[in-house]
Amino acid sequence: MSGTGCPAFTMLSAFLLTTFAALAAQQPSANTTAATAEVQDLLQREVLKQGQKTYVVQDILNELYPNDPSLKVSLESNVEYFGAYVNSLRFYDQVRWYSNKLILDKNKIGKATRAQIEAEAKAWAADRNDRPRTVKSSLAIAAIEIEVRARLVALQPEEFSNKEIRTHFNSSIPEFFGRLTASWIRVPLFDIETNTALSEKERIRIYQELDQVGKQLSGDTLKWEDAVEKHSGDPVSKRNGGRIGYLKRMDNRYDEEFMRQLFKGFGITTPGTAMVRGPIMGSRWVYLVRIEKIKSEGVVELSRVRDQVIRSLRLNRMFTKMGELASKAERSIFLPISTA
Repeated sequence: MSGTGCPAFTMLSAFLLTTFAALAAQQPSANTTAATAEVQDLLQREVLKQGQKTYVVQDILNELYPNDPSLKVSLESNVEYFGAYVNSLRFYDQVRWYSNKLILDKNKIGKATRAQIEAEAKAWAADRNDRPRTVKSSLAIAAIEIEVRARLVALQPEEFSNKEIRTHFNSSIPEFFGRLTASWIRVPLFDIETNTALSEKERIRIYQELDQVGKQLSGDTLKWEDAVEKHSGDPVSKRNGGRIGYLKRMDNRYDEEFMRQLFKGFGITTPGTAMVRGPIMGSRWVYLVRIEKIKSEGVVELSRVRDQVIRSLRLNRMFTKMGELASKAERSIFLPISTA
């Protein structure tokens, strides 16, 4: 009897092959199981200690997922991408703002309403001179930061007096009607080879090093050209002696956090000689800036930039308050983490 001559046998063989194939398809492969275990391990890695409590990757992602559901799929389906993400500057920034949120909670700073969060999301995008961005897309990028900002803004009056607005305007005319000619030394807050965020310890080391350089420059014990050559971590500006040309406050080529601090508090008069400002901690770099010239438009009208001045005043008060609260907190960020 040939193998093809028994219909019953052929049907049974086909049934068994189909059944076992289906069962195999339902069983996770060894690779899938291992990847799932790695994802779960990453989710439970500690990234923040605040006071006596520690927080893990999952705690921060729980704040992000509702505003960006696609992030969960992207991270938890690709362990390599997940590992890169948790060690990125973007995630470091998310952890930092999560820490700020915990500080507000501890100090019983009231929650923001949905309307306040949406208003701050629009202002946050405008601060960065972004292309038209929806509230949803802004929250997908920076939900924790925007919520913290909204809570701090809610502590401020809805309106400021003309005297308050005028005083802030006069505190830094170049911020609203001017530009700077500058050079800088900047050092990355990330590993240029791997794009991995630097640790807190390394950030502090860089800041302290640039602080000493700034003191030497101000005391004329170090030449600017020598300081750039020795300390700059930016190959492009380093080749030009640190020169970057003109800067305006709303120049979106550089991160907003740095530009806000750079233009703060110049007053009405401008210095006659070059001055060094910094170190300034941005979101991607630490800066030491040599301001060579400040050019304003002469007699200026507050009415032309009133809304901009009010927003600047709110930001100034927001970050002053956050700084006061944060200075009393004990916290450590445990990034980058080993993903080996």
